[in-house]
Amino acid sequence: MKSWKLEIVRDCVQIDEWDSFIGGKPKLPPDVDVPKCELCGKELTFMFQVAFPQGHKWAGKSMAVFYCVETWHDKYCIPELPQQIADADISEEFLRNYERNFRIIVFDTPLGKIVDTYQEKVAFQALQTVPEKQAKKDWEFVIGGRPIWIMGMSEKPNTIAGVENPILLLQVKEELRFPTLSTASKQANPFAPGGKSLFSWYDLFVSNRIYFWGVQSNGTEKVYISVQRP
Repeated sequence: MKSWKLEIVRDCVQIDEWDSFIGGKPKLPPDVDVPKCELCGKELTFMFQVAFPQGHKWAGKSMAVFYCVETWHDKYCIPELPQQIADADISEEFLRNYERNFRIIVFDTPLGKIVDTYQEKVAFQALQTVPEKQAKKDWEFVIGGRPIWIMGMSEKPNTIAGVENPILLLQVKEELRFPTLSTASKQANPFAPGGKSLFSWYDLFVSNRIYFWGVQSNGTEKVYISVQRP
């Protein structure tokens, strides 16, 4: 299975040519707004986005990831789990109620424009796509390839929205830190003094390893997320 490593490009500024990157301002189609958290109503924080390369089944598409860092949502600090985790059948109904305190936006890459009005929180870091033959556990971002299960058991869904054999779009390394700007608010953390993290970085889904699974059905992309923790 084809895989690509996303390498962080150090010491660069955000320009329109970058389509895969961490932080900064998101690139979205002009008719798509920055989403809000359905639990607290606050604007979600842009974490990262990736453009799927040529040779990938979703080539020409981009996926942007937003997450609520302003409020601690205890029950939903990781994506909601289906009743059956392994070989799960993820229904349309499940997906409709799924993205409460996060949002995954998939769009045609050429339609993306920098959202100048967004007040960035995560420091910008460009991501460079490098083809690789085999994914390695220590890579921060891996497009495609085979999942690296750190709990020793598969949690690949059987179907998403009725479509069989979902593909692994992306996996994100566990314990990955998203460095924040000095002007950014601290991430909500009920275990820290005052309920706010002391660190100058955000985590995503409490630092689990994250697996993004996808299907295409009737011209629409569907994404489901599973996570594992060592």
